[in-house]
Amino acid sequence: MNESGCGRMGGSWEEIDNGLLNPEWYGDRDRYVAGFARLRAEDPVHWTENDSFGRHHWTLSRYSDVSDYLTNDRLFSSRWDTRAPNSPERRTPEVRHAQGWDVSISAMDNPLHNVYRRPVNKHFSAPMVAKMADSIRATVDGIIREVGPTGSCDFVAEVAGELPVRVIMSLLGVPESDWEKLRRATSRWRTPADPRWMIDNDRIKTFDVGITEVLDYCSELAQSRRREPKDDFATLIGTIRVDGDLLSLHEIKTWFSVIIAAGLETTRNAAAVGTWLFITHPDQRELLAATPGLVGSAVDEVLRWVSPSRTRLRICNEDTEFGGQKMHSGDWVIGLLGSANLDESVFDDPLKFDITRSPNEHLGFGKGIHGCLGRNLARLELKTLFSRLFTALPDLTLAPDAAPYWIPDYNVTGFSSMKVEYTPVDTATR
Repeated sequence: MNESGCGRMGGSWEEIDNGLLNPEWYGDRDRYVAGFARLRAEDPVHWTENDSFGRHHWTLSRYSDVSDYLTNDRLFSSRWDTRAPNSPERRTPEVRHAQGWDVSISAMDNPLHNVYRRPVNKHFSAPMVAKMADSIRATVDGIIREVGPTGSCDFVAEVAGELPVRVIMSLLGVPESDWEKLRRATSRWRTPADPRWMIDNDRIKTFDVGITEVLDYCSELAQSRRREPKDDFATLIGTIRVDGDLLSLHEIKTWFSVIIAAGLETTRNAAAVGTWLFITHPDQRELLAATPGLVGSAVDEVLRWVSPSRTRLRICNEDTEFGGQKMHSGDWVIGLLGSANLDESVFDDPLKFDITRSPNEHLGFGKGIHGCLGRNLARLELKTLFSRLFTALPDLTLAPDAAPYWIPDYNVTGFSSMKVEYTPVDTATR
């Protein structure tokens, strides 16, 4: 499909193909949502001639196909990573080891994946996370106390981004003096095309620097806990055994990096874009205020609408037929979670933000063996924030002429910044 006309929904196939792994394409939500819609309608299992990225691949856009491939880990491997990389070049064994891919659960298939993840699952179960409710409530209230008197703030930096930083870093026992350093390094790793973090206008270099900085810090943290155990999750990770043996320092530091990156990213982006949705949909904000019991449903609708991580990468393990197309062993297959969550055949009026939506079997946390480990924690953070934020700052609104700026990234859906205003609140006695 090489049609060149641009009048069709979502642009030409060439524009769509070369946009799917182009961070800048996602700076315009209307453009990529229209592109997703065209893929679903005309070619849901689409051979993507992505010359801009440098590698052709399959793209899945319908809910049923994306859901099926996420749960078929025998046929579709995560051995490269769950996220499409910044470069199509093969990761050598030396690079895989240096960046932790050789022991990262993100790049593991079963049965090894379950061997590594099973000992950690129980610590992120709903009952275990529920024990953190008071602590997270105190964290949310503390952030509100800090920004309340100012009457304005950058919501992404001072609220949405601050919440998971405080929760995850405290959980791991990272000293507060190191939080900002890790936040910056994680942003370089996960969103290297964002101008705020890019080094020398080179996103591959930025990615390499970011992941190295995170892993170097995590290595120091792992060694510290081996020398001097503490009452924190970092020490607990150090007690995990695989095949009867304690994890190596290399394995521990990689676990830390996975928890930090995923923990900071998903909650921040869902919290920021979710708050924007409530600001721009005052009827839904009023409904939540009148019916607090809807907060769980509201969080699910935010996750569906936002799709904090919009793409997934898998490698086809064998020649097969999928969705009526012949795939070959070694083919890249990219599933668009952000498109699946807008599939008209599954969600009525999918572009509408509706906190009463039911059922709402979104793929905001992925699905299958690589479904988000911290989904219960993220839900609790978001429920707590949305329950308390609008009560404390009832007239929270966007600052004039300060439209949020979408992060340029083909995986991450979020805002680089979002300036908000509200009536200053004396929170000294709150």
